[in-house]
Amino acid sequence: MPRRNSGPRLWLRPGEVAKDGGTERLAQWHIKDDGGIRRPAGCFARDVRGLKGAAKAEAVAYNEAEEAKAAQALADYITAKHRPSVQKGRGAGEILVVDVLLMWGERVVQKRVEDLRAEDAKAGIVHAKPPIYEGRAGRCMARLLQLGEWWQGKTLADVDGDSCDAYVAWRCGQAWKSARPDETGNDARMVSPQGARRELEDMRAAINWHRGRGYCREIVEVSLPAKGKRKEHHLERTEAARLLLGMWRKRAVMTVRKDSPTRAGEKVLSKKRPHRHLVRFVLLGMYTGTRAGAIATAAFEPVPGRSWLDVETGMFHRLAVGQAATNKRQPPVRIPDRLLAHIRRWKRTGASKDFVVEFNGAPVEQVNKGFGVALADAGLKGTPHMLRHTTATWLLQRGVKSWDAANYLGMSEKILLEVYGHWAADYQAGIAGGRKKRSLPPPELHDAFSIHYHRDKDLRLASANRDARLARLGLPLRSLATVAKAA
Repeated sequence: MPRRNSGPRLWLRPGEVAKDGGTERLAQWHIKDDGGIRRPAGCFARDVRGLKGAAKAEAVAYNEAEEAKAAQALADYITAKHRPSVQKGRGAGEILVVDVLLMWGERVVQKRVEDLRAEDAKAGIVHAKPPIYEGRAGRCMARLLQLGEWWQGKTLADVDGDSCDAYVAWRCGQAWKSARPDETGNDARMVSPQGARRELEDMRAAINWHRGRGYCREIVEVSLPAKGKRKEHHLERTEAARLLLGMWRKRAVMTVRKDSPTRAGEKVLSKKRPHRHLVRFVLLGMYTGTRAGAIATAAFEPVPGRSWLDVETGMFHRLAVGQAATNKRQPPVRIPDRLLAHIRRWKRTGASKDFVVEFNGAPVEQVNKGFGVALADAGLKGTPHMLRHTTATWLLQRGVKSWDAANYLGMSEKILLEVYGHWAADYQAGIAGGRKKRSLPPPELHDAFSIHYHRDKDLRLASANRDARLARLGLPLRSLATVAKAA
């Protein structure tokens, strides 16, 4: 009779005792499987025989912790060994959710990374740091692991509105894994419904892909929490100027070395300018309304996985090379002449060599932390995405046609009018009445960035700011006319 298979299991290899009675080798946990497979789990166990009191309690606690680690290693081994079924046309009750997540992660997310690596190798590109697409894939895989923790053992038939609501409630009771309350002294930031929604969106994509491949014959709907309130905060022109000035003037703070005889430990300002690369980021964001990810990856030559900017034709190709278009529209955009002159100067002087936004000669992946510090220094709040809100608002405030603005920003005209329509120069002008009619025709798109088209309005604004500043300082308003009269 053939021997019955036992499956993967843990086995504690006994320890060895030396001739003098001491312990020569600790007992060690091993993973055993059919086919003669035996591999160490990297976990050990102490001999508690003959121990008493605190020594015994310490050894028992150690053994329990090591056994828990060994159990986790066994679970990881079983997960790695398990291969999802690829049988076509099965029912939802026959398919595990974790199998769907595993197949989508391997055959879509990881395959995409492998394809981009192959393109980099073919083009001879060597990254000093892990490329951006690897970071994105890593974050996606982390979300899949988080989903698998709750959906373990459940099938696609269990996916409905109630189970999705239960998952959201479970996630909102947990803190983000990136939280470090012991180090920062702040309360741990809890997962929000929007964070759980992002994870469920990945699960929905995986289930739809799985059904599209023909593995499941039933339609499974993933219920998502309601979207959060749209953030419409934008920068005023004075706030943008204050932010840019602060970024340009920002100096790094350094501590004098301990071996200094007179100034050891003193905080001093260095010559380093840590935020000047953010100036280029902000200018590109405010002039084009491009999302932060496309700005951070913008190169001067076509590079796989990155957006790129052609300084000869003045065209910004926002969709990364080799990347398929998504609902997040990223059409090419023509760079305004004023900004294009700056970008050409940055490239000519070496401020930007291979990428538009560089820090210490290397491209940046994201600017969330530095941008947040710069906003705080300027007395403002927000995120890098507020630059997109700023562009949309300014375009409508200056009277640009909604169709032109929507195509320039890469969004539908419907969304533009729903979110930003109330900022339009002629918004409800026929109802309000009593407003002065425009002295200029509606500007074309290139006029929105022209200093000549808006010269009179900008001069009036500058004059009003000057008068307010003099009044605040208690100084008289002096001009050539007043000086002539006084003479």
